[in-house]
Amino acid sequence: MKKIALFLVAIVLAVTVNAQQKTMKREIQSGETLYSIARQHNVSVSTLLELNPGLQADHIMAGQKINVPALTQQGEDTPVVEPQTQTEQSTQPVQQANPPQPAQQQTTPQPVYRPKYKTKHEVLKKETLYSISRQYGITEDQLRAANPSIKKDKVKKGSILNIPYTIEEDNKYQEEQRRLEEEAKKPKVEMYPTIKVAVILPFSANEATMSSESQKMANIYQGFLLAVDSLKQRGCSVEVFAYDEAVSDRIFTDIMSQPEMKEMQLIVGPIRQYHVSTVAKFAHQYGITHVVPLSNEPTLVNEHPTTFQVNVSSSLLHTQAYNRFASLHKSANIIFVNMGDRGDNHTYITGFKQALDQQSIPYSTLSITEIDKELEKFKTGVRNILIPSSPTSAAFENLCKKLDGLNIPDEKPVQLFGYPEWQTLATKHTKHLSKYNCQYFTTFYSNNGAARTQTFNSRFRRWFHQDQYNSIPRYGELGYDIGAYFIKGLNDYGSTFHDNLHSYTYFSLEFPFNFEKKNQWSGYQNKALLIVTHRNDGTVHVSF
Repeated sequence: MKKIALFLVAIVLAVTVNAQQKTMKREIQSGETLYSIARQHNVSVSTLLELNPGLQADHIMAGQKINVPALTQQGEDTPVVEPQTQTEQSTQPVQQANPPQPAQQQTTPQPVYRPKYKTKHEVLKKETLYSISRQYGITEDQLRAANPSIKKDKVKKGSILNIPYTIEEDNKYQEEQRRLEEEAKKPKVEMYPTIKVAVILPFSANEATMSSESQKMANIYQGFLLAVDSLKQRGCSVEVFAYDEAVSDRIFTDIMSQPEMKEMQLIVGPIRQYHVSTVAKFAHQYGITHVVPLSNEPTLVNEHPTTFQVNVSSSLLHTQAYNRFASLHKSANIIFVNMGDRGDNHTYITGFKQALDQQSIPYSTLSITEIDKELEKFKTGVRNILIPSSPTSAAFENLCKKLDGLNIPDEKPVQLFGYPEWQTLATKHTKHLSKYNCQYFTTFYSNNGAARTQTFNSRFRRWFHQDQYNSIPRYGELGYDIGAYFIKGLNDYGSTFHDNLHSYTYFSLEFPFNFEKKNQWSGYQNKALLIVTHRNDGTVHVSF
């Protein structure tokens, strides 16, 4: 090892001495600077100053001769290697000669060096301020400003004048400096040759028979693997590590302390609320993107700036639903229907009315038991939007039965606006969903009639020899969306993925994503909202 180190040092010193011995004279041309000359000869300004003792970078003039590196036989400049000193032997010569570089790391742009003045000019016989300024494309006032010693319009032969840059050159330089400053403000980009992912879910692998929860968790992982496979086919390199959250409650000791965890770019999970904070803190400490699939705890991302919350909190979801409804139906006749059901969501309805009041949108209220006596509240020529106070299936059936028994004329069209829970009505109440043009808000929707969904289901069966667990949402599709969105984002944007969320688009299978930070200290909440409308012709329209 010592022999290799000494050999490398000998090469460096030999090149230095040899290069310093080969120089030639060069005459400085008008308009040249020491910086431009150094660029031409592929050396540094400091190298030129070392080859020319006493030379000052901002005091050179046209016609002056200086030493520059000699040309090789091929006509290229011989680079001058700066002298190096070494006080002790290196024990890692290979690493020093070839230091490890971050994968495809972007360097920070450096400001362009420029001397204060463009060049120097020695005044010749019969030259004047006017002739000199014309020669360099500047004004006499610029020339005077650069040379305060000029007292009169005449200049003496042999005097040395500073020649400033032209206005065009100054503008171009300032523009380039501004561009470099903006580039320097942008975060450095580190791309990842392989995306390393940890999936932490309660698989409950020790169960004799899989529970419904463990089947759903397995589906998330299975859908995630299908996303990984799709991305690998497009050239993305991914390495997945799976951990069973259900094995132990000591998640930090049993899982997070594993040495490979610090190398992850993405952690998906855990599910259990008392584990989430531990993993979120770990992810923040090591700059790892952390995704929580199911929890809708409103404070989950507080002080966890690298955590993404997929499931929208109820309060945030309702606020968005109010605003979306108002934008769609502000000209409609809005009627709240008090169902008197034990599932009545009084908090939601109260918030809904307050949101309409704030936007000065009128509405009325009636009781389901007196709906036949208050038909006058249904208006002609506009949509009559009925909003039941309960999301339950029983409340939906009761309202539809009452409406079926009324003789509502066609000129008073009725539309129902409901809840995410109405997705479960699709099998039993398809006719009523279409008849009353039912509409509801949700954060997820699986369209079984869509070609993409059918293709996914076919792949799922082929890979795992089973269908997804029959639930709403479909957990396999959830896993696929998480994998496809986050792995592709990290692959495309590397370490700046979080900074590019608003320019990143993904066509979801079931779960749309629109992440935003609560504040500068928090992580990201999903604010995506879908409006699902069952049309009279039996089709379903989904808007984002």
